[in-house]
Amino acid sequence: MSSMPDVIVRFAPSPTGYLHLGGARTALYNYIFARRRGGVFILRIEDTDPSRSTDEAIAQIVRSLKEMGLDWDEGPGVPGPHGPYRQTERTSIYREHVDRLLADGHLYPCFCTPDELEVERRAAQAERRAWVYSGRCSRLSTDEVERRKATGEPWTLRFRVPTPGVTGFDDLLRGRVEVANETIGDFIVQRSDGTITYNLAVVVDDVAMEITHVIRGDDHISNTPKQILIYEALGAAAPKFLHMPLLFGTDRKKLSKRHGATKLEELVDQGFLPEVVRNYLCFLSTEFDESMVAWSLDDLVREFEVEKLGTAPSIFDPEKLRWMNGRFIREMHATALGERLVAQLERIGFFDAARGERRVTGAQRTDTAATHARATGAQRALVRALAPLVQEKIEVLNDFAGIAGWFFRPLELSDEARARLAATPAAARTLAAAAEALEALEPFDVEHVEMVVRGLPEELGVKAKAAFAALRLGMSGQTVTPGLFESLATLGREEAVARLRQAAALQG
Repeated sequence: MSSMPDVIVRFAPSPTGYLHLGGARTALYNYIFARRRGGVFILRIEDTDPSRSTDEAIAQIVRSLKEMGLDWDEGPGVPGPHGPYRQTERTSIYREHVDRLLADGHLYPCFCTPDELEVERRAAQAERRAWVYSGRCSRLSTDEVERRKATGEPWTLRFRVPTPGVTGFDDLLRGRVEVANETIGDFIVQRSDGTITYNLAVVVDDVAMEITHVIRGDDHISNTPKQILIYEALGAAAPKFLHMPLLFGTDRKKLSKRHGATKLEELVDQGFLPEVVRNYLCFLSTEFDESMVAWSLDDLVREFEVEKLGTAPSIFDPEKLRWMNGRFIREMHATALGERLVAQLERIGFFDAARGERRVTGAQRTDTAATHARATGAQRALVRALAPLVQEKIEVLNDFAGIAGWFFRPLELSDEARARLAATPAAARTLAAAAEALEALEPFDVEHVEMVVRGLPEELGVKAKAAFAALRLGMSGQTVTPGLFESLATLGREEAVARLRQAAALQG
């Protein structure tokens, strides 16, 4: 019989929405902590809020974790000895522990109505003291409790907090944390509809799953003393706790939609690479140098120590993330970048938008499934060919469309482009001469295209800057493109010549 692992951790998201960046970081730290120690990483779904929890959100959480490269030893799709892994499937387990706590005198029924509790809160506010429940229902006799239950009066179950006393725990980042029991107050563990509250459910789950370490955000510090009391009442050893700092925006306020994308899926949709987001989240609240930008998940497991995090709030800076993403892209092999660009453009519907658009001027559109398949295949091949041309110019994958999207549509000269061409000396003459020279060029490759184009300014008696600007505008209709010579060569002889002649004609 194998012994229990020294480390068992869990990531327990609530499926009430997409995976937030703070949740993604919590999952990552738990994963690293477990893998670094040869432990077990459990994914548990805390779906006890039926009005907000959805299967769609669970599926999205699973997708996002996998996109970050994280896998779990137990959880949805990976059965193990500690299942089931959804709280809605663990009701009988909670009921067993509630009955035990009741029998041992740790819980009692509370019949206080919301209005009665509000009176207590207002009295505390008037006296400028923090409100804690008075505990008046803890003094009801057994007969009184049974009588009120028999009349159908709604009731909750509260945990009886021992007073006086102090409850504390040792945090792996923050040291000793202690709270006077008088400030906790008897708290609800079962609602009037019979459902279990978070504080009891999480303790029961962690005990049943043999969790050794709880790594979570520091917004849970206030919950921890209540949970410690439940561990003690159950006669169970509490796990070790590590409360990491929360994510804040650059304005030092808790991260929210006002700061932009706050979910992994949103960032990936914008063209950020999941592994870059993963690494950026990992290095918040710790020392960082540029060599870490391209670390693999194995590197993180081998080198990163969760226990050495700082305790100050972690500042999420989208501009720094964008810089890291660009740095990562420039360190990629061009072939790998091409595949990632193809996948991202597929994700955002770029190829669908380009369907039917003709890359060769004057070509007739034949809108059949076979033609579309060939066209899409050609578009993907073109993206792969363009990858090394855009690699130094993009910071996120979606930048591709702005810099190189013109390759996939007929030449379009905006009013600004027309105005710039009109203001460029000898633009029409330069475009026509380039078209003529390139049409006769053999072989048609980057080296020979560059040789021909660089010779044009002297032949035409124009400045190189003006000639190159005219050609860039004439081939693309925009001022920012991949390298001029590489772009012309990638367009191919027929398309490059057709575009330059079309632009020249528009200047006539």
